[in-house]
Amino acid sequence: MSSTDHQKSSPVSTALVAGPLPQSLILALQRSLSLAPSSLFPRARRLYFDKYPLEGAPQELDAATSPRPFRSFVLQETTSQDEQGQRTTQVHDLALVHWHAPQAPAEDYLAYLQSQWQLDPISLTLEEQAWFRDGGAWARIKLPGAGPVPPEGVPASSG
Repeated sequence: MSSTDHQKSSPVSTALVAGPLPQSLILALQRSLSLAPSSLFPRARRLYFDKYPLEGAPQELDAATSPRPFRSFVLQETTSQDEQGQRTTQVHDLALVHWHAPQAPAEDYLAYLQSQWQLDPISLTLEEQAWFRDGGAWARIKLPGAGPVPPEGVPASSG
């Protein structure tokens, strides 16, 4: 098993390990993982995850009439492969970026996570380092982990 920041496998044979994550977040993660470069190309994959938020295409978000104050990015993941070649990806952390804005109170980040993703993270850490070279406050979101979520297009069991 390999553990690196921002890794992924081919979209055809990838399952996402997400556990008790809300369905809206699982769907966004599946979409992002299916579009990201393979985990065989970690640098390209990292660049993809740093550029494309889970909320949608940056161009569409920028053009929205009421832009969102936060954007969510895959920050840390683990990819493993079983004997049959099936790759499984578990997302551990998200970066929640206060879009081109100064640091916000932790409560604002938590309110966004709840309204956008219906998510109660394990932890939220306000980061001192800017997300962008010229600013952009952000927080590290530790996700609850657990069982596998099927690849995109395969329904998740409710048990």
